[in-house]
Amino acid sequence: MRRMFIALAALLSAVPASAQVAAPAVVPAVQRVKGTIISYDPATRYLTVASGKTATATVLLPDNLRIVYNQRRKVTDIKQGDFVGAAALRTSDGKLRAQEVALFPDALRGTGEGQYAIGGDGSNRLMTNATVSGVTASAPNSGTLAVDYHGAAAGADGSCSGHANAAGGEGCSGHAEITVAPGIPVIGLMVGDETLLVPGMAVSIVGGASSAPGVLQATRLTVEKDGVKPIL
Repeated sequence: MRRMFIALAALLSAVPASAQVAAPAVVPAVQRVKGTIISYDPATRYLTVASGKTATATVLLPDNLRIVYNQRRKVTDIKQGDFVGAAALRTSDGKLRAQEVALFPDALRGTGEGQYAIGGDGSNRLMTNATVSGVTASAPNSGTLAVDYHGAAAGADGSCSGHANAAGGEGCSGHAEITVAPGIPVIGLMVGDETLLVPGMAVSIVGGASSAPGVLQATRLTVEKDGVKPIL
């Protein structure tokens, strides 16, 4: 995802499908892979991905996994009531300036709701997954998004942070305004299916260890469609 989806951190660079090296013997508890599809076997639900210049990854797709692809959007496509995810920098003036914005379909509404830091401790990058309460567009692809969200807990300063329902209880409610400058990527997340998993397509995967050694079990998968490579 280059940056971000969130749930949404840096990804590995995509590489040609010709790279052929066995998958690592140990799969970390959480892993993110970005690369190019080598093959997909619908009978075993194993996806093979070229994930580096000298590496491949074997990925198991659960039966209930949603396959997602991206479509290009503009700020003017975003409406009140939409659910969005925005990776943004908090600048010295306290404002949030978007790096990327994703518009979620209703089927994925509520995914990762909340506001939380991304990029490590002390990072000034924030992910905000929230419902749009207002849009002020200064041009077709720039403007300001006003959003409302639920989080885990309120801070001493009254701010609301964390994932909604992460700690149980009532949580908190928050509001943010996010500036989207010209040239910032705005994409729509669309729900696809296994017919998109063809050799040569770029793919971005998040997952964890499966019961098979060296195999990643996907929890999120975004695939290229119509020339639009995964951003999330």
